[in-house]
Amino acid sequence: MNSVPSVVRPAGQPDLVAEAAKVFGNTVRLSIINALRQGPALRADLVERTGLPAKTLGAQLTELEAMDAVKAEAQQSRGRPMLYYANHARLERLLSALAQYVLADVRSAGAETPIEPH
Repeated sequence: MNSVPSVVRPAGQPDLVAEAAKVFGNTVRLSIINALRQGPALRADLVERTGLPAKTLGAQLTELEAMDAVKAEAQQSRGRPMLYYANHARLERLLSALAQYVLADVRSAGAETPIEPH
């Protein structure tokens, strides 16, 4: 039986671009990143800001932490809750790499027309 890889990555695609696709190519992760634009937050605050179920939020926070897109610090209170915040420097590097990759492909195809949002 043939097995299909779970993730197909084009040959020659830079690692940073693949990482950016993982971070920004998921609407739940984007919702969390957007919620963190308001500032650092505890998990309960993020549940409220995003409207996501706590279990979903927790799983995606773990993924975002593993990709260094989100950082967490234990607080000095009872239960030591984690305070989450966006790693802006990392997010900017990922966005820049993704934009350069996409625009380089558009320019090499001869399309000089700016890409307009819909």
